[in-house]
Amino acid sequence: MVYIPVWALFILLFVAWFLWLFACMAEVALTEARKGVPQGQGRLVSIFPGIPIFPLAFWGIALLIDQFFLPWGTNLVAGIHLGLSILWLVSAIRDTRKLAKIEHAT
Repeated sequence: MVYIPVWALFILLFVAWFLWLFACMAEVALTEARKGVPQGQGRLVSIFPGIPIFPLAFWGIALLIDQFFLPWGTNLVAGIHLGLSILWLVSAIRDTRKLAKIEHAT
């Protein structure tokens, strides 16, 4: 079975949650572009509590599970976050491309 080092899981979790932030920013920008909100007057996206609380919480959960069922905690949390990272990246790219089409049309 593959064992993911604790430091690699830590980095993966923070990268995943930064992808979530990027996806949120792209979604807000696209929504406001569709509504015709002028640039600079729209909503902002906050990183708190998504970063740093969620990655640290999932890291702690993985380490706790590993205390009883090594390496299932890190593997489970890493697998979930790899899947989420792919979904968030696809969402961000899709929204960014739609936003570029809207901005190009105006």
